[in-house]
Amino acid sequence: MQLLHIEVWIGDAWQRVVRLGDYKPPKDGSWDDDLTNELETFLRANPGTFWIDTADSPHGVFFGPGVPRLFRLNPAG
Repeated sequence: MQLLHIEVWIGDAWQRVVRLGDYKPPKDGSWDDDLTNELETFLRANPGTFWIDTADSPHGVFFGPGVPRLFRLNPAG
C-alpha cells in the first residue's frame, strides 16, 4: 500500500491540500481508508463555506455552496 494525499481541483490543476478548515491532513500522507473517512466526515460537517490551504499558488481558496467540490486521493511523494 502507498501513502496518499488529499488533492483538490482549483482553476485548471490538482493541488495538494494542506488544510481543510480546522482539519490538517497528515503532512507525510496517510492510508486510503483513513483519508477517505476524514475527508467525508469533514465535508458532511461543513456543508457551507470553508477555507482550503494548498501547497501551490494561490495557496488557498474559499469553497462554498454551489461550488463543485472536486477532491481526489493521490500518492504522496
